[in-house]
Amino acid sequence: MKSIQVLKIGMLTLLVAALARADGDPLVEARTALHSKDYRTAAALAGDEVKANPGNEEAYIVLAQAQEGLGEKEQAATTWAQLKKVTRVRERVQLARMGLLRTRGPESPDFKPGQAWDSDPYKVDIGNVPWDKLKSDVQGISIKYDGDAPPVHLASPYFEVYAATDRMAEVATHLCEKYTEFLMNKYFYADQEWALRVPIVIYKDHQDYVSVGHNPEQSAGVTYSDTKTGVPVLIALYMLDNDGNLDHDALEGTLPHELTHMVLHEWFGGAADIPRWIDEGLARRMEQTRNHYQEAAKIGRDAIAGEYFRFRDLFAQEQYPARGDRTFRFYEQSATIVLFLLEKFGPEAAVAFFETLKEGGTHDQAAAAAMGIGEEGAVDELEKRWVDWTREIYLRFADQLNEGEIAEGTTLDSSVSLVSFDELQTVDKIARWNSVHTDSMNAFKDIGGSHRNWKTVGDKLVCAIDHSSIGSMVGIRTNDDVPMVLTCNVRAPSASVDMPTPFGLALLDYRSDDTGLHVSVVLDDRRTHEVKCVVSDEIALYVDGRCTGRAPAVRDLTEDIDWPLAFVGYGPVEVWDVKTAMIEDFVPMAQASKTTP
Repeated sequence: MKSIQVLKIGMLTLLVAALARADGDPLVEARTALHSKDYRTAAALAGDEVKANPGNEEAYIVLAQAQEGLGEKEQAATTWAQLKKVTRVRERVQLARMGLLRTRGPESPDFKPGQAWDSDPYKVDIGNVPWDKLKSDVQGISIKYDGDAPPVHLASPYFEVYAATDRMAEVATHLCEKYTEFLMNKYFYADQEWALRVPIVIYKDHQDYVSVGHNPEQSAGVTYSDTKTGVPVLIALYMLDNDGNLDHDALEGTLPHELTHMVLHEWFGGAADIPRWIDEGLARRMEQTRNHYQEAAKIGRDAIAGEYFRFRDLFAQEQYPARGDRTFRFYEQSATIVLFLLEKFGPEAAVAFFETLKEGGTHDQAAAAAMGIGEEGAVDELEKRWVDWTREIYLRFADQLNEGEIAEGTTLDSSVSLVSFDELQTVDKIARWNSVHTDSMNAFKDIGGSHRNWKTVGDKLVCAIDHSSIGSMVGIRTNDDVPMVLTCNVRAPSASVDMPTPFGLALLDYRSDDTGLHVSVVLDDRRTHEVKCVVSDEIALYVDGRCTGRAPAVRDLTEDIDWPLAFVGYGPVEVWDVKTAMIEDFVPMAQASKTTP
């Protein structure tokens, strides 16, 4: 019975389409021609319809798509721009935006970004804030709370502000409106009308924030949202720091940070639907007290050393990293990616990125929309461009970091690099080795989609990527506890002096996340090289008997880890004869010196 109903519906659809064609509906005929890839006919029919009915938004869409099919990018860009101007439907605005990015490419912002160390072209103009008067208002005042709310209440179009004094309520309300207006106009819906007023509760100090408001002790502010609808329920923060002084960051840092969470939660339809990195990255980006180029320069310095979250790993994270140092990197890198999207491609591209994710698209689709490129490998291309950009920022501002001497990794080939034991003689002493089979991918973990770059050919593990500054990482399964050693043979089949191929190993944590600790070598010939990687309280790499990299292993090495290491290829490499072993006894330096000629 069901199949008969489907047949009837299908026949009815065909009949309606046939009647429409019989009536000579040019738009139906244009769609049919477009579907048949008869782009010239589709463009002619849709173009006539646009001229006859300038308000027919569907005609603009068919015309622009047909023009793209004909390779007429300039004409298609004009049509997409016309659609974006006339439509009020959000889905069509996004369609036009993506069409413009695809045909015209991202438009550079109308400023020269990063010219000055403290420049910030997206800083919100909040006007003059009477800080001294606010300080005199709040310091020393004794507040009688009405339940868990401060006594002064002020309503605005979008907010219900509760504060300790009238002046504080007025300033906070003004800033709430300013920050929200900026967010909505820059990233989301211009002239958005909300049918709700969000309570903003500003406590006197941290003690009241925790004891009266029952807010998290370790936070400077918090946003509560309905987990199902995404509707913001409450924002809470406090004014005085631990020394009793007025905290400017409360209104210029914490408040815009939490308001960004509020807008994002409502816009995405629930906190659970927002990619974690966007939720925190954009909120951090909105903090008016941060020096965003300084942070980008620091991230750029780390990127030069390969110490950053690979984008596919970062985008896939649903929770905050467990380790404090990685949480800091998570926040900073996420905020820097938002700044990068804005500075390199402009707000329209950033909005296209966010909107694609909101509609359930993948990060590849979002990156493709923002950059106007094909979907396949778009995240990797975004990462490559981000790495190049952060390095540019670092080189521009390195001398202004003021963090003392910046250590750079060098080849360790002198007596200065010697430690309290001889690692190579320790490795030579090991009698029992475990083989890691390289005739299948069973022993190698996909990290950020890396299995598309690595494969097995015969008895070799092969990294099949073009030369890249980013690299591709694949985890190595071992059953050996730290301290341990891994040995293998490596060959770079296309390496040369003019185009060398970097290769290395990276330390992973118990979740198989990159810890940012890499040791590497640059191969500039096509010979077979013997590689040994020793993991103890350090990770050290030896190539043909020479140490080429060493770094402290800053994590708890007693963890049970299935994938403690990863191969990192920055171009075509072949790896085989992989073996691992636990180190039971180190050869002391004194003993080693007796046997060394």
